[in-house]
Amino acid sequence: MKLRDYQVQCLQAIKDRYLAGIRRQLICLPTGTGKTVIFAQFPSFFQMKKRMLVLAHREELLEQARQKLLDANAHLQVHIEQGSRHAEDTCDVVIASIQTLGRKGSKRLLDLPSDEFYLVVVDEAHHATAATYRRVLDHFGLFEQDSKKLLVGFTATPKRGDGQGLDTIFEEIAFSRTLPEMIDAGHLCPLRAYRIETEIDLSKVKSRMGDFVAAQLSDAVNVAERNDVVIDCFRKHLSGRQALCFCVDVAHARDLAHTFCRADIACAAVTGDMPSEERRRVLEAFRQAKLQVLTNCLVLTEGYDEPSIEGILLARPTKSVVLYAQMIGRGTRLHPGKENVTIVDIVDVTRDQKLIQLASLFGLPSQFDLQGKTTQEAHRAIQWVHDRRPWVRTDLATSLDDLRYRCREINLFDLETPAELDRACDYAWSQTGPRVYRLNLADGEHLTVSPTIMDSWEVTFQRADVEETGEETCEERQTLEEAIHHAEKLVQTHRADAVGLVHRRSRWRQQPASEKQLQILTSKGLNIPENLTKGQASHLISMIFHGNR
Repeated sequence: MKLRDYQVQCLQAIKDRYLAGIRRQLICLPTGTGKTVIFAQFPSFFQMKKRMLVLAHREELLEQARQKLLDANAHLQVHIEQGSRHAEDTCDVVIASIQTLGRKGSKRLLDLPSDEFYLVVVDEAHHATAATYRRVLDHFGLFEQDSKKLLVGFTATPKRGDGQGLDTIFEEIAFSRTLPEMIDAGHLCPLRAYRIETEIDLSKVKSRMGDFVAAQLSDAVNVAERNDVVIDCFRKHLSGRQALCFCVDVAHARDLAHTFCRADIACAAVTGDMPSEERRRVLEAFRQAKLQVLTNCLVLTEGYDEPSIEGILLARPTKSVVLYAQMIGRGTRLHPGKENVTIVDIVDVTRDQKLIQLASLFGLPSQFDLQGKTTQEAHRAIQWVHDRRPWVRTDLATSLDDLRYRCREINLFDLETPAELDRACDYAWSQTGPRVYRLNLADGEHLTVSPTIMDSWEVTFQRADVEETGEETCEERQTLEEAIHHAEKLVQTHRADAVGLVHRRSRWRQQPASEKQLQILTSKGLNIPENLTKGQASHLISMIFHGNR
């Protein structure tokens, strides 16, 4: 089996971190990048003399793991421990259901001698903080200080919706790749997307453990008016494509399936209470394109592998990054003739609640509508703006069309001192991003104030005398006001001659822009608004020539 470059790198990283003393490792790779293929190499890669245990929580994951391990290790005995199936004492690899082994007082866990196992793998490891997993991991001594055993967890989503940290189980992330990285590298399918807004109000739907309460959410969204919107979206954006539709609960999945069928679109609902044989029959009909749409709720989010899927209908709004990534991940696998997967995001009205959407997952403005373009196209456009129109607030853009408009038209309001700094600053600061503030000096020098991941504020002073090395002077302050005051003291101390240039009340800043300034801006293809001042024009010109140093 020929491995991809990142899969080889992942195996080596696991080995290197093990030799460095890291015994409990987490691997983060997007859905569709072959996590199972990687741990299927463990027996030969680690030249294992003892047995290996794989833990999973769904029947589909157990079967997939067994097949991949046999593909890579035909000489090994790979058995499943689940329900009526028992792994023999002599087998090399045990693939076990966590529900079977992890329940309190499980005799079947005691039947697996701890000293016979060297390596434990947890598939979909974001579930590993559950008590069932902890019982199994404790049984095998994986938290003992002098343990030589290796625990490797695999997940596409290292964050949990309930706020519990995976650091209680794993020591570090030994290897990771992001969804955008894998798409750019050609290992996953590009994503096109549409953002469809409805008038359904979710403001009164309560939340629990980081996401909406399912029963209340279903009452809000499982209504005829909204279900008809879902059908219209399918016809407009996904016609001719095999599509999965993610729903809130069983009733929602079944009602939407009936709505699709009434609209003469071949559809079936897949639910957790379906008999296994009926579920296999429905999934096979979908694979053969006898069904065009499958509706489901939390059944096909993990362990379902159908590369031909070209459409994802998100009829279930969510606040969970984990769930959202799992849902769109069902469509990202490569397949012959498949150029991209189209995501249709049904977005309802919220006030204080923040919905996860494709744009925010890819670092785009949360309200951004791709309008059928791919995330890669959007990133290229935003990079162009950063390079050539660095004063434009890309974080406020709502679409590529809006971004183009912002690149042509100068918004005077964007050049004013931000309201939150009005009482805190004496100098002419401008906002260049979400909570990012910049003060331009002369010759390309500038100061920026921006938030850190620790909720403090970083003051950066880009000096002209270190341009070649790119070095900057950085300090931190606890509040935005303290950071602004510190930055302005730096100007007074080290660039006193610039105070007249940057002071907000300097008379020259309020004068009309000069002819030379207007010529420079016009030459860049900008539409110059009336009443542009010298101060505003100076900021724009400085950003054009020194914006992204």
